[in-house]
Amino acid sequence: MATGYQPDSASSSFGSVYVVTAEELVGQGLRGLLEDSGFDVAGESRSVRQAARRIPAVRPDLAIIDDVLPDGSGAGLCRTIAAADATTRCVLMTGETDEAVLIGAILAGAWGCLSQQDDNEEQLRLIRRAMHGYTAFSRRFQAGILAPIHADGTNGPDGRLGMLSKQELKVAIGIARGLTNGQIGQELFLAEKTVKNMVSSVLMKFHMARRTEVAVFVSGALENTGDLAQVYQRSRDPDLIAEVTAALVICTSEAGNTPPSGRMLLLDAMRLADALTVTRAKAHGARNLQEGE
Repeated sequence: MATGYQPDSASSSFGSVYVVTAEELVGQGLRGLLEDSGFDVAGESRSVRQAARRIPAVRPDLAIIDDVLPDGSGAGLCRTIAAADATTRCVLMTGETDEAVLIGAILAGAWGCLSQQDDNEEQLRLIRRAMHGYTAFSRRFQAGILAPIHADGTNGPDGRLGMLSKQELKVAIGIARGLTNGQIGQELFLAEKTVKNMVSSVLMKFHMARRTEVAVFVSGALENTGDLAQVYQRSRDPDLIAEVTAALVICTSEAGNTPPSGRMLLLDAMRLADALTVTRAKAHGARNLQEGE
């Protein structure tokens, strides 16, 4: 399966990086790692206020930002930078790889999220991906999202969703929703023949003969991840849980041979936002109904 950008281990990926960290020692360590690997460190800040003023002036290729800063959030700073200059990509750095952090990063328009728990090699791999225009989320996030899917290879889903490309996963989810090839094509802006070819690819990767098997498998696989994110775990609607989880998988996927456009990232983030909005609305409606009883 193609997994997008594959850097040559013998080459260095150069570019300018601005570092925003709350702790000086963390900033020094990250700066040393970047400089030793051939990157130009364009500057450092310890606060949202300082970084929001300096980054648009310096215009680095990439900004690495702590998710929690003394005077605000990394996600908020990411939005500010994107509004000032969309050419600077932002990735957040966090010590907590839970769904709340992941969702916040995606909705803020971040190109990725590094984990402080990852080693230098993995952090550099993600930084290089972001520098080349690919999404760069720590594998710890995807591992957490898919953990229940991978947990039981005998009695439950066996992780085959990870074999699909971004578009194939969207097509598989469309099948699980009972959509025809034509309807899936309309949603994804794809020709019906293209969707048909993707359905054939999904069937082949899943070792299945009928789309009804795909529908049952995908629905069951995604429902099993329903207790992962606090923002939607209270929902009793399996379709909404599946949609939020699927959106998270798509946003963090490394599948694809070409860098996604800003529009593609925005559409994926909007899909996640829409799913969360509906989930919250249903949960709010259920609470009101209970209180009225």
